[in-house]
Amino acid sequence: MDKQHQCPFVSKQSWRKGLVSGHPSVHVLSPGQNPGMSASNQSTGWLLGLGGAHFGEDLRLTEGETFIGSGWDSDLVLTTPEVSRRHAKFTSAAGVTLLEDNGSATGVFVNGEKILEPRMLAHADLIRFGVGEFLYFSAEPNLQSQANIERYIAVANKNSLATVGWLHCLTGEYSGMDFRLVKGLNRCGSLPGVEVTLPDANLNSTHMTIECSPDRFYLRPGFASLQVKRNGVLVDHPGNLRDSDVFKIGSLELRLRVIR
Repeated sequence: MDKQHQCPFVSKQSWRKGLVSGHPSVHVLSPGQNPGMSASNQSTGWLLGLGGAHFGEDLRLTEGETFIGSGWDSDLVLTTPEVSRRHAKFTSAAGVTLLEDNGSATGVFVNGEKILEPRMLAHADLIRFGVGEFLYFSAEPNLQSQANIERYIAVANKNSLATVGWLHCLTGEYSGMDFRLVKGLNRCGSLPGVEVTLPDANLNSTHMTIECSPDRFYLRPGFASLQVKRNGVLVDHPGNLRDSDVFKIGSLELRLRVIR
């Protein structure tokens, strides 16, 4: 086994970087991609950075417990000031995510209010750890604050690498993986180095492209011989996309999640 995978921190955080690995559980990624490491690692939501060191980034939450803090032993490592080693804990199960202070020095704030007991999060809640502020974006949105969503979109418009959406895998051995979309052109295919590298060797190097802007998400299928199904219908021409559209590409079924 490659020595880099013997470090717990590297194994947790390696999805942040594009890499080629001999480790069987690590997929070949493009820069900035954010997939899960296994089928048991289901995406339940994301923290979207609104400023500071994590401006425009997305930090992935999964089923079970996720610790966030400044220490290397946290699942999500923050580099913003005034954050304790294990500052807070997220617990996600059955479509519900709870956030609780883990005895931090500066507290945890949700929508400007310091929480004193576990808080059930709602889609588009604003969360602050130390001086770092994040938007909580649920994989299964419920009630939401459009004002908070618009605030993050303003951040994304200033940062060309900011997350604007995801392709969330629904079936098979890659169920739970999510692939990050950024503003501009996102090429999707099997070739390492494109914006969205999909784990199916039967796909073309660029199977389709998704163009992302503040106003629309636009799909362009590849050659006519490269099948893409959208909501069960074969796609044979470009078109606008909607949040929660489902794609069948090779062996993968992917749901689009859009921040807008």
